[in-house]
Amino acid sequence: MGGRLHGQQTLHEDFVPRLVGLHHTGNYQVPLAFPAGAPVVEIVGGRGSGRTALIDAVHDAYSGRVPLARVDLDAPGFGEPGVADLADEDAPNASRLTHLLYVLAYRLGLDVRHFGKALAFPRLSLGLLVVTAWRPANTGERDVRPPDLRRAEADLRTLVTAEDPDLRRRRESLGRWFDLVTANLPQVLSAVPGLDALAGIVLDAARQQLLRGEPDKGALAWWGARLHGSQGYQGDSLQRLFQFVRVFRRLDDRRRTAEEHLVAALLDDIDAAYGRLRRLNRKPRPLLLVDNAHTPTGRAFLGLLEQSWGPGTGPVTRPVVLATRLGRGAAHPPLTDAAGALPDAGPLVLSIPAVESGHIAEMLSAVDYPDHLPRLVARWSGGRAASARTLADTAVRGVRETGSLATADLLDAAAPDLLARLLPDPVMRERLVLLSAAADAATRRGLWTFAHPEDHSGDLVAARVRETDDYRRASCLDGDRALDLVLRHRFAATTTHERWRDTQLRLRSLCDPRGDTYLHHTLAVGRTEEVVCALHHRFTTTAPAHWLTTLNTVCAAPRPRPGYEPPAPGAPLSCTACGSDEPSPQHEAVASLVPLLWRLSDPLTLAPREDELTTVRIALETLYGNRAAHAAYREASAAWPARLRAGDQAPDLPVPEGVPS
Repeated sequence: MGGRLHGQQTLHEDFVPRLVGLHHTGNYQVPLAFPAGAPVVEIVGGRGSGRTALIDAVHDAYSGRVPLARVDLDAPGFGEPGVADLADEDAPNASRLTHLLYVLAYRLGLDVRHFGKALAFPRLSLGLLVVTAWRPANTGERDVRPPDLRRAEADLRTLVTAEDPDLRRRRESLGRWFDLVTANLPQVLSAVPGLDALAGIVLDAARQQLLRGEPDKGALAWWGARLHGSQGYQGDSLQRLFQFVRVFRRLDDRRRTAEEHLVAALLDDIDAAYGRLRRLNRKPRPLLLVDNAHTPTGRAFLGLLEQSWGPGTGPVTRPVVLATRLGRGAAHPPLTDAAGALPDAGPLVLSIPAVESGHIAEMLSAVDYPDHLPRLVARWSGGRAASARTLADTAVRGVRETGSLATADLLDAAAPDLLARLLPDPVMRERLVLLSAAADAATRRGLWTFAHPEDHSGDLVAARVRETDDYRRASCLDGDRALDLVLRHRFAATTTHERWRDTQLRLRSLCDPRGDTYLHHTLAVGRTEEVVCALHHRFTTTAPAHWLTTLNTVCAAPRPRPGYEPPAPGAPLSCTACGSDEPSPQHEAVASLVPLLWRLSDPLTLAPREDELTTVRIALETLYGNRAAHAAYREASAAWPARLRAGDQAPDLPVPEGVPS
């Protein structure tokens, strides 16, 4: 298990056990971190960061030891085999929340060895039963249920709405209707195919509550009290419960209010099942593991949980809820600070830390790997555990098969899987590979038109690019440097030399010749000398900090595959800044910086050699020239070699302000 988790052991091996009250491997109790009830714990991370691996590890540690429900809100049927998705969120007798609650009640209600009597959900079952199976009169819907069920429902409707009902006859009518509902669940639950077997198990717990001798006891009493005083509810507990159906079927804000009652029923069923004896015996708390809670269903469910989470009077037992959601974790404390990041109110939100070099070395430990490999894996993975694992597995396999490993071969082999994990939509993935060639937003539409001449409409082109950018943004990957590296590598790997040249020249034609991106694409097409002359000219007219920023942007240009021949310039080149045919020391400094920084900024580049770092330092000192106004070059001459040695690349090399001293 430790091989799957990287940087998350603090939460998995220490914090979660103190929430549950049971060691993650041993059969002994752990003092509760929150005796009065833990907050909902939300884990935020990007794609491939290890959110699902954490849920899997906690599930494996506690499955069969405590009541546990694991759901994936982005999977068909929330991950329950054989359960189909709800076809229509506007279904009158079901919603994705009721679907989810059926699955949670079923999984939490399974027998657990050494735990005692299985959890039952009479309050929730009653609410789900009337919402799912009861049909108010005159709905105008086509009724495909058997005639005997329809007759039983009509008889019960008469008795439920009577002002002075015969209680004995009502119990008999209720039992007959319930039996017929249970016997015909496939028709009753036609809106949610595959749910009938699971729902039959859940609803069985409601039968005794419905049919017991005193109708206002137990679950019925809870619903009567819950709905008492709410607008539109009248009569005794059973009458209010059946009026609840009409509220649910409104398909407006009142449905969300009805779903709030159902979530509250889930929580109160858990609290009632624990009771005084289980609390005195310090029984471990049940676990609710909710993966992909960033989905609409997840956001709704967590919101309703928060509304119902507050304790009532006296001791309350709440389940331990661990929810993961897609997002940027930088704004939240890391998992390693779980114990010290307790909120005053609301959920406890934690982030998944980036995978570290020690974790990467552990992934590669199965083979004798080259010294440079962990640095490359860290660069290409962007701190994502799943990406690092994909790269490490590919590297280990390559070393075992060939005895050595070329960096280009490694990224070639791993890139398709990396991109498929981060960008699951194949259409959007291919679009992003193409658009990665553009250095800025201004050229993206022109690149799309060049690659897709069949899209004649400017509005259509804009829509295609906007849709692609929105997909990347929704995946929380906008601005992700590692993804950009892999996308550009994939573009170069799947593009002919001729297509590469034509694409870069097309992009250059869309740029202002005075701008940085013009030189960026000039370098990408291989015209190094042209870039050197332009940068030397700008050196004589531009502030040092601005010039270093330009150098960063230009030298971050992607490199073509080996064997590429750059096109010859249209006319002989001469440097206007030199003023003669003899290159100046500054021109020579620029001429040494540009190709070297461009090569060192290739994502395939290994650690730079010391003589290369010395070349960078000397070139920047030459540009400084002992002039106070050029102090930024002097500062860069000290900072850039160190940052390059540490693995940084353009465009991320620091640009000092260069305050004269």
